[in-house]
Amino acid sequence: MPKSNFLPVLLLLLHTIFSFLSFFSCSQQLSASQSQALFRLRRILEYPPPLSSWNRYTSFCYLPSSPSLSISCSSTGQITGLYIAGDGGRSSLSANFSSDSLFTTLSRLNSLTSLSLVSLGIWGPLPAKIKRMSSLQALNLSSNYFNGTFPDFKPMALLSELDLGGNFLGPEFPSLANSIATLVLRKNNLRGELPVFLAALDHLQKLDLSSNKLSGPIPPLLFSLPTLRYLDLSANKLQGALPLSLSCGNDLNFVDISRNLLVGGLPSCIRTNSSNLIVLNSWNCLSAAHLKYQHPNSYCMRKPLAAVLPDSNKKVGSKSNLGLILGVVGGIIGGILLIGFILLLFLKKVKSEMNGVKFLHKPIDGSNSIPVAKRTPADARHMSQGVIIGTLGITPYRVFTIEELEEAANGFDSSNLVSEGRQGQFFKGWLQDGSTVLVRRLKLKQKSSPQNLLRYIDIISKLRHRHLVSILGHCISAGEGNANTPSTVFLVFEYVSNGTLRNHLTEWRKREMLKWPQRVTAVIGVAKGLQFLHTVMIPGLTGNDLKIENILLDETLTAKISNYNLPVLPKNKNKKVDCEIPFDIWEDGNFGSMQNFENGEKEDIYQLGLILLEVITGKPPGLQGELDAVRAQLLKSLTDSPAKLGIIVDPTIRNTFAYDSLRRAVEIAINCASKDSTERPSIDDVLWNLQYCIQIQDGWASSENLSTQS
Repeated sequence: MPKSNFLPVLLLLLHTIFSFLSFFSCSQQLSASQSQALFRLRRILEYPPPLSSWNRYTSFCYLPSSPSLSISCSSTGQITGLYIAGDGGRSSLSANFSSDSLFTTLSRLNSLTSLSLVSLGIWGPLPAKIKRMSSLQALNLSSNYFNGTFPDFKPMALLSELDLGGNFLGPEFPSLANSIATLVLRKNNLRGELPVFLAALDHLQKLDLSSNKLSGPIPPLLFSLPTLRYLDLSANKLQGALPLSLSCGNDLNFVDISRNLLVGGLPSCIRTNSSNLIVLNSWNCLSAAHLKYQHPNSYCMRKPLAAVLPDSNKKVGSKSNLGLILGVVGGIIGGILLIGFILLLFLKKVKSEMNGVKFLHKPIDGSNSIPVAKRTPADARHMSQGVIIGTLGITPYRVFTIEELEEAANGFDSSNLVSEGRQGQFFKGWLQDGSTVLVRRLKLKQKSSPQNLLRYIDIISKLRHRHLVSILGHCISAGEGNANTPSTVFLVFEYVSNGTLRNHLTEWRKREMLKWPQRVTAVIGVAKGLQFLHTVMIPGLTGNDLKIENILLDETLTAKISNYNLPVLPKNKNKKVDCEIPFDIWEDGNFGSMQNFENGEKEDIYQLGLILLEVITGKPPGLQGELDAVRAQLLKSLTDSPAKLGIIVDPTIRNTFAYDSLRRAVEIAINCASKDSTERPSIDDVLWNLQYCIQIQDGWASSENLSTQS
């Protein structure tokens, strides 16, 4: 090539290279405001490990993507994508954290189209200002500690992917724009029926609402959405039958409706698995599915009666006709008495409402007591509707094989041993379905008869309620020397791993999750569990070890009583002496319902009062002198100004309670913790008043929201 032609070509090539480098450099350089927002975000999130190495020389747009961090930038120097993920084991952020500040900072990244903040310990409500992030197309805030209600996502018209799974949001369903394609709300606090508008989301491809508390029927049109591919409604309380004429969309390839309360047959389009469609439907009451993995139909419609301790000396008579006549006459008399009792309750309720619904009357002598409603064994025989509801949806009781439990507990290796003492050994285990359980190993007494053992197992299988650490099943194992003689019993309990109620009141990472409404709800759960124990059999299980350390909270903050009493069997006909248990353990522990029922009941109410006092003040009641001082201080505050009561309560719940709701709870606690057992209310009275506290609180919260919006 001649020299005269070479020089212009060289100059053109150099100009092109410099232009490209200049464009590339400018296109990837973040603006100062965007960099400042990222550093502020790191501070608000309390320096999570993926962001710990950032400094002023960090080129955010050039950072290599990793499983825990990814940043995307536009050609104009704006962040368009941000993904930050923790390791899954991070606890909630400190008490200084503010979700409002977090989303104020995020809204400054005004070109953000994709945001993922996963497993970072973020807690608090999702603020309404999230709608300012109008350019978002994908939002993932899963596996955090968000609580409260959902914000309005309808203004976010571009949002097509929303994942809020593994939080504590609810109970109402969020409002959504029609553009949504992926919706994941699994493991939250959703309640009530599935909203009809879901069937109108014609862009929806994935819907995961598993592990909530949804009830009612499944909208049939949900299956026929034209773009739906993935549908997971498992582990709820969905009821009813699916129409056999139901049709499915052509793109549907995964359906999970297992662990609900569905009955009847299955539509042909989801009846069987195929190469194009996977269907999971176990543990319902479906007639068209494999019956080995279904509950009996009565499970999905059951109304359990209280179990009665059997009389070991009772003999079956031959006068069946006389028994039939007496049964009919007794039924007629019982019906008349029941109608009269209902009428009496109705008149009492009307009178109470006319008096301003003041259920906690203050006597003239200054004591603050609730009238104690006496309960007869006949009243206890049939559980109330509220108690029945608490037993619905519990994992079915079953008999385990020793091989299953050995596999679950790693051969009962010492590494799985949780505790060992006078009450037997406790092992942590994992079943084949992935659920975690606690296995209690108990030695049988040598002289215990097989009939007594089976009788006992039948009784404890009734101890299953939403607010108890429920028994899931048992296994009877024979001795090595004699295969026909049982020597060991394994009781399998559900495993609750989210800590105790006291942990949530004292640990600063968890304390902020329990505001006043959540605290009252937890105590209501304890009261419902206690009501169940008092009515599940005659006589009831009373004198339970009802300490706040024995109240566990699951991932949805549902309270569950652990270490409650197990029943004993009467040896003789009068059921007053010589009670026995079939296990070779220390019998002064958590066994024994044959003590004086009323005394044990009053002791349980007293312990419930101590729990409520700690929930209100945030402090353990301490010794008797300290308890008396707290009761006197609270009692005085009821007659002083509301500000005095506000000073005594736990600072964490200030500004989160309605005064009348708190006042009612204080009155209940004072009465329950009374020294005089005759002044302590019945469990039914306690529960009624606690639920009234929630009604007051809900009304106050609604009025607060209305005033804020106006």
